[in-house]
Amino acid sequence: MIDSVVRMADSRRNEKAGNVAPAQENHAPEAIGRRLRDLYDDVVNEPVPDDFMDLLAKLDDTAGDDGDEQG
Repeated sequence: MIDSVVRMADSRRNEKAGNVAPAQENHAPEAIGRRLRDLYDDVVNEPVPDDFMDLLAKLDDTAGDDGDEQG
């Protein structure tokens, strides 16, 4: 990922210096979008840590206790 960012920054510097053909800069948004989707997919597919699941379970138990006591 860092390599991609460095390449993009180098590309932008070259573009500003006039060293890049116009056709190449048209592909940058597509490449950025593709990398962002890949990164998002990686994050979404990461497992949820056990500690976090335990915390969520405790919160569910607490929320259920508040609504059950009516009378």
